[in-house]
Amino acid sequence: MDIEQSEFQITDRMKKFVDEYLIDFNATQAAIRAGYSPDTANEQGSQLLARPDIRELVAEGQKAIAERTQTFQDNAVDELKIVGFSDLADFLTVKEGGIVEQKSFDQLTKAQTRCIKKIKQTVRTSHSSDGTILHQTATLEVELHDKLRALELLGRHLGMFNDTLRLEGALPLTISFDVLPAVSDVIITTGQGKEQKKLQA
Repeated sequence: MDIEQSEFQITDRMKKFVDEYLIDFNATQAAIRAGYSPDTANEQGSQLLARPDIRELVAEGQKAIAERTQTFQDNAVDELKIVGFSDLADFLTVKEGGIVEQKSFDQLTKAQTRCIKKIKQTVRTSHSSDGTILHQTATLEVELHDKLRALELLGRHLGMFNDTLRLEGALPLTISFDVLPAVSDVIITTGQGKEQKKLQA
């Protein structure tokens, strides 16, 4: 029997088993990756999961994963909000004579700089015949992240849109349906007409 001696002590290998189990919830493979014999891994995994202290560690690990996932989701939504509700005017300034210029980076907030996707600087230089620099201009192009795409992703996250999927093959057959929570209307179109059915989701 490969289970550690104590019924109460949680060893490093047991902790390793819990960590591995939380990856794919496969007790046998988790036992093997934790260092238990492949020949008895199935039994080892079952015995470990039967222990209340191991199940408690698994539950704590699942809770931590859920919290990290929620934090990631919250951060992702915040980023989408920043991009989706950004205003181009926030990046420009109007000077005398109606000349419009980009604001310098020290004039932008941290949130505004996160809306920037790409920066490109082009320097043009003119020289005299002997190589002396006569004139030099620098142009800075700033590309922002896609505002409409960010709003679309936000809307999907909030469940504001119903998607329609259309599949087309070589034969004159088209299947389209609206993705709904419970029931979908499926319309099958062939060269000989339409047949409409309701399917349980």
